[in-house]
Amino acid sequence: MKDTLKYMGVVVVFLLSLASCTKKWEDHFGSTSAQKTLYELISENSDFSTFTDLLNKSGYAESLKASKNYTLIIPTNEAMAAAKADYDFTDTAVVKSFVGYHIINSIYNVNTGVDTVKALNMRNKYVEFTHGEFDGVVPTQSNLIASNGIYHVVGQPLKPLQNIFNLLKSKFFSTKQVEAIASFDTVHLDGETITYHTSPIWISEVRRNMTTESRKYTYFVVDDESYEAEYAKLKPYYTTAYEEGNTTRPDSTTTFFTKKAVLRDFMVEGDLSPETLAAGVVSITGTAFQLDPADIISRTKTSNGAVYRVKHLTYKLSDQIKQIKVLGIDPRGYKQNDKRGNIFFRDKRDMNGALYQDIEIYDHKVTSFYAKYRALSMTVGKYKVYGRAIMGLAGDPQTAVFTQYVHFFDPSIVAVNEPDLYKRPVFNYLGNADTRMAFEVQPLNPNEVYLGEVTQDVYGNMQLLVMCNGTGPIILEYLRFVPIIQ
Repeated sequence: MKDTLKYMGVVVVFLLSLASCTKKWEDHFGSTSAQKTLYELISENSDFSTFTDLLNKSGYAESLKASKNYTLIIPTNEAMAAAKADYDFTDTAVVKSFVGYHIINSIYNVNTGVDTVKALNMRNKYVEFTHGEFDGVVPTQSNLIASNGIYHVVGQPLKPLQNIFNLLKSKFFSTKQVEAIASFDTVHLDGETITYHTSPIWISEVRRNMTTESRKYTYFVVDDESYEAEYAKLKPYYTTAYEEGNTTRPDSTTTFFTKKAVLRDFMVEGDLSPETLAAGVVSITGTAFQLDPADIISRTKTSNGAVYRVKHLTYKLSDQIKQIKVLGIDPRGYKQNDKRGNIFFRDKRDMNGALYQDIEIYDHKVTSFYAKYRALSMTVGKYKVYGRAIMGLAGDPQTAVFTQYVHFFDPSIVAVNEPDLYKRPVFNYLGNADTRMAFEVQPLNPNEVYLGEVTQDVYGNMQLLVMCNGTGPIILEYLRFVPIIQ
């Protein structure tokens, strides 16, 4: 009974609160201004005549007459007079961009908190509401109500910002670094510049981060000497078999992969302040680097972060050339495809209670059965190879020690049988020359096993097999390739 009365009391309080809020809302809409659209309110106010004129030219006026709710940040005539020196309002594109930047989808009151609210405007850019400001601009009037939204008055217009990609091309176009960025959209043939379809991997790894508006990034532009030094340092590790000037595959050359590797390591996630840089920075690819604050030349805010113009960044080659891991649960195929009932993808806990995933191929009854794998984007050089495979846990049908083998594809070999193509020279765990690496799996061993060394001659994917011994099992959590940096 007490619980029932308590519940009814809560309901009564809620209804009274709702009635109070509703009354306040009705009070707003009982006012003259709340019965007019945003367009009507600003067009009737002579203090906003300059912006209204641009609104009519921009094509956005009809939106502010409609019933959908918007937030409008409107500069006064005085603010617009000062802005004319920075914008060519005879250009239709400039007008549309400028006006659209001040119109926000949905309703946003002034945010007086310290947490940033990102509001998407009609130009698909985000305006940041924080500390009672809009992108750092303080309103002179705020939270004014119309029938289809609210508006705030500002004494200076919001400044439409370029994203990182566009800023680099407009402000730093003469640097070697930005010339390299621009080159991903073009091919040079017989002195003629031809635009071609930009490579998907360039877009996914680098350019998309430069243009996305929903997240913040920091990009660094270095002196030409520094850029060229980084390019020269990495080039030997990205050597391919494709000739430069290849018109069929312009995204397959040494130049392409070297430039991409250099350029992506100039980008960091987050909008970083100068104070945070001295402690060290990590790029979007996980490469650590150092910046001396004395080397900062300028910082430019963008719509999706910031661009720093700096003299130099310090990288260690051991951080740039990364290890590669091949997961057992990610095979590319098998010796034959009729053994699915003998292939198990397992979620298990090791002896320390840690979760892991692996593959087990068991009781297949096929001599020298194998699973195919690929190590992706391997840079040129030697690698130490380690493997992890755990067996003998509760429920595991394999409990006795066994050996499996790792074979690597050799493109110089011509053979009819597929396994004969996978005899690349390697050094086994004893340091002896061989054409395969033996991988002995001991019961209840959670540790990695050193398998040997293999060399990658050109940049790209390394194909390999994990093969059983006779008709024995295959168990693999992963193979790990650790580059040997001289």
